[in-house]
Amino acid sequence: MTFRTDSAEPGRDDYDLARLLVWERGLAKYDADPEADLLRRVHELFTEAEYHRALAYLAASEQNTDRLAAIEAGLGEDTTSDTAWLAGQLRTAWARLDELRDRIDNSGTLIDLHYMAEGINYVRGSRRQHELRDTVR
Repeated sequence: MTFRTDSAEPGRDDYDLARLLVWERGLAKYDADPEADLLRRVHELFTEAEYHRALAYLAASEQNTDRLAAIEAGLGEDTTSDTAWLAGQLRTAWARLDELRDRIDNSGTLIDLHYMAEGINYVRGSRRQHELRDTVR
């Protein structure tokens, strides 16, 4: 199966493409064969470049905890350097961002979730985005 040759909706930014990709993943899970349905949906809606842009946008929000752990390990006993302070601040910021994303994902319908998620350029429901990368090729 091939991707579209021309964009279905030219001018969509990466955020919109990522939202559409996550939305289609959610719809595909109701099919008897979710992986095949997602594959069909993605190839009908996206050019290959758009698909890769959406995946890159979602991948950019992943926290590289292995790299941070390597930096912290390289510091050893040094707890006073700027690098140690920055690493601690980054770990705290990631924890708070995870909590915020969890709250958005688990929110009810009493708030405008689109508005909330857009405020931090977060694609609601994308915390499992690695499933997209592994499923659609």
